[in-house]
Amino acid sequence: MNEAKARLRKEMIAMRDALPVGAQDRFAQAAVEKLAALPEYRAARSILATMSIGSEWSTRAFLDRAHADGKAIMLPRITDVRPKRLQLHRVGDLATDLKPGVWDIPEPDPARCPEAAISDVEFALVPALAIDAEGYRLGYGAGYFDKLLAGRGPRTFCVTALPSQFVVDRLPHEPHDIAVHLIVTDTGA
Repeated sequence: MNEAKARLRKEMIAMRDALPVGAQDRFAQAAVEKLAALPEYRAARSILATMSIGSEWSTRAFLDRAHADGKAIMLPRITDVRPKRLQLHRVGDLATDLKPGVWDIPEPDPARCPEAAISDVEFALVPALAIDAEGYRLGYGAGYFDKLLAGRGPRTFCVTALPSQFVVDRLPHEPHDIAVHLIVTDTGA
């Protein structure tokens, strides 16, 4: 299964990298509107997202919208101690509270941002390279998000937003993989 996932990761990254110029920006604009229209988003007081990297669609507009909507923003950082895991932090200011982390991903500065728990998150925008019809995601392979989501509370609504070409019929998944509740694409939710 690991070989199949590794092959799929390479394929999905290549497909994402080959998107036409501006496609991810257009998707980001549409995704923000669709996500903000969801009743689960509107009811949430706290949201979790990640800062995008590489050719991922930019989550910055979503985070700015959540801030403008008065949501508490939680972002993950990869811990320094082994075993490495994601630690959530509440971020007050995206311009000043982030610093480069692992793989140069902007992460919360733990000196400025208080720790938070996944059980406190009401709306989680979960990253993925691809997702299947059942809501199982293909990530980068470290398993950080599945481990984090395993501790979520009953009020944590999980959604992944991707262009429709990254939604596949079925992905290989294991018992520890966590499915999201909803998939938002350019063609619907």
